[in-house]
Amino acid sequence: MNIRHAVISDREQVLQLLNEASREWKASDKPSEVGSSIYEEIIKREDTVIFVAEENNKLIGLVTFYLLPNIRHGWHRGHVEDFFVTKRMRGKKVGSKLFDAIKTYCRKHHIRVIKLDSSNENIDAHRFYEKNGGKQTEKMFRFDL
Repeated sequence: MNIRHAVISDREQVLQLLNEASREWKASDKPSEVGSSIYEEIIKREDTVIFVAEENNKLIGLVTFYLLPNIRHGWHRGHVEDFFVTKRMRGKKVGSKLFDAIKTYCRKHHIRVIKLDSSNENIDAHRFYEKNGGKQTEKMFRFDL
């Protein structure tokens, strides 16, 4: 298994993984229909990285990592979105290896804090985050406009 940063040519596989995630999370958007145009923008940004796990030239997991400046603390923090491993590869350390890659990236770039949000119902993911050193420290609120 190889963990690396996504590139432009990964677009279709990334979108298909996100389609699978959306079905599982019962989300209304279909990433391959709504996310294709923004994919290239994300890949080109210096403050955003999509980490992908690849095995035999097939993407089996991904995480989108955003770098956010924090004026109050005077440093940058990381924010994780769309952490997903395809169902058939769960329990095989794919997620832990993705998280390790994010932590290594953060240490290299002097990022001291990583935050993420997870739906209240996603108990398996909560256990995974705790197993990987995460602590629940706050509540997240959503405002649909």
